[in-house]
Order: sequence, then C-alpha cells, then structure tokens
Amino acid sequence: MKIIITDSGLFWNPWNPVLKKYKDLVTVVWLSGAKSTDEYNSFICPQKYFGLGMSMGVGSIVYKNLESELDRLFQMIGVCEDVLFLTDNSIESLYPYLVIKNNSCRVNLHLLASPAWYFEGKKRVQVHKELLSDLSKLKSVCYVDTTKYLNNGFKSMEDTLAQIRAYYDELLPILIEEIPKIEEASYFDLSSKKYIPLNKGVGVRNILQKIRDNSIESKDKYVMEGEAPVRLFFDDKIDRLAARIDGKEICDTLRDYRKQLAAMNNIEFISEECSHVGPCAGTCDKCDEEAKYLSDELSKIPKEKQKIPRFEL
Repeated sequence: MKIIITDSGLFWNPWNPVLKKYKDLVTVVWLSGAKSTDEYNSFICPQKYFGLGMSMGVGSIVYKNLESELDRLFQMIGVCEDVLFLTDNSIESLYPYLVIKNNSCRVNLHLLASPAWYFEGKKRVQVHKELLSDLSKLKSVCYVDTTKYLNNGFKSMEDTLAQIRAYYDELLPILIEEIPKIEEASYFDLSSKKYIPLNKGVGVRNILQKIRDNSIESKDKYVMEGEAPVRLFFDDKIDRLAARIDGKEICDTLRDYRKQLAAMNNIEFISEECSHVGPCAGTCDKCDEEAKYLSDELSKIPKEKQKIPRFEL
C-alpha cells in the first residue's frame, strides 16, 4: 500500500505527527515545487506553467503542473495494489488523486475526503464539491464531514482543529488495516468503523451515472449523503428515509436522549443496543416505537412536572 498526501493539506501534510508511524508507506507530493523535509518519500512537482494563480481545480496552474508529470506519478505508484489518498478541506490536497483518477490506472484507488468549510468562500466550497462529484474508478471512499466540528461550541479554532486531528488519528489505522480486505467497491461506515460493499455489486461509477441521468428505478434508488454513495431502503408500500453515512451516530445520539428523558422523569425504560451494521437513516421502526412509548408515558405526568433534557444533534 501507498499513502499519498500533499504539502498543502490542512491536516494531511508532512508535519502531521501521526504519519510518522507509516512513513514507509507515505509519499508527499510537493505542489509548491520544493520539499522541506527528507522524512518521507517525495514527489516534487515542477513549476512548468506560470500564471496569476486565480483559477482552482483542474484548470489551475498547480493541477496542470502536476498532470504534466503523469508518467513520473505512475512510476512513483509502481506496482502496489492499493493507493490511499488522504485529502481534507483543501482543494489542492485533491490534485494527486484527481490526476491519477482522470487517467488510466490499474491500482485500487482509495480516498479519504471531507468538505470545504463555509468560511473559505462560496467559490472554494463549490469547486471542492464539484471535484468530488465523480467518484468513478474508486475502490473505496471514506467521507468525514468535518464541518460538524465547527458548530460544536469549542472555545477556539485551535480546539476545533485538535478535535478533528484526534478523530483522524483514531481513524487512519483502521483504514490502513481494513483496505486490504476490500473485495468490491465499498464506502466506510463511520459508526461501525467498517467498509460496507455497495449493494448488488453496483460500482461507484454506475451509481453516479444513474443519478446524473435520472434513469434510476425505485428499487435501485441511490442518493448521495455528503459525497459518498449509500442505498435507500424500500418496503412494498412506502419509501423509508434515506440511509446516511452518519446514520448510526444519529441513532446513538437519539437513543441516549431517550434514556436521559426516561431517567429524568422516572419512566421505566429499557433500550437494547442496536446491532445493525451499515447505513441507516438514524431512526427506524424500533426507534419510533421507543419514542412513542416515552411520549405516551410523559403525557401521564403533569406538564409542570415534566423534565426535558437539553438536546443537541
């Protein structure tokens, strides 16, 4: 396996200490044209083209400089079976992945991605989203919505970044361990911490193409949560809520809230741990039954004596 990062990523860069554990796997693509450490294998992107530097994405000078070295990139990848691209909210961190993906490559491509942050400007957010709109040729994708950390009430941006780094530090070893086990196109479920194969063996390319063409039948309906494909579950009568990559996290949060509500109001309540693995909507028939039971029991308590715990999702 190879792990590819750039010198432009906010989190995934040569100065991230967690990468030192995997330095034999890591290659740094120096988009700036010069390396500042010899700790990792390096791919220095030459500065062949010059301009004002105003464009972003595949039309940018930096992207064109990297694409001009395509043969060297393939040589750098070599004959390894799996390549994991670690990217973040930085548009430039996506460039090595895009250059390789947009050209023929026989290795398994794996992507860790997250969205751009709203305060970076609408243009950057839109470009970043567009760059992740086509996930074809990927063997797997792990999508982490880091924007949720921006609204978690941390005291400073430094605290927010520390929380995200801690999460990534925990996540990376799991990805490295699980990727060699992947047999078919999959996405990473953030709650179960496992790669989940796409239903019916449908590849990422096929899913996205069907969405773009609006030619998808109800039994094969897929949606995009964030940038990663997940399946909608249907029964014979009604369409259920769309499955979400963070569905299990939402389920756990709602379950904890129901427990708090029951405890604060002395309501007898037993909730079994959910054993479901894979995408879910964050709620289900069992969750609804528990919620209805608590609502009925709460209604038996005088309103002025009801206690409602604070809820944040």
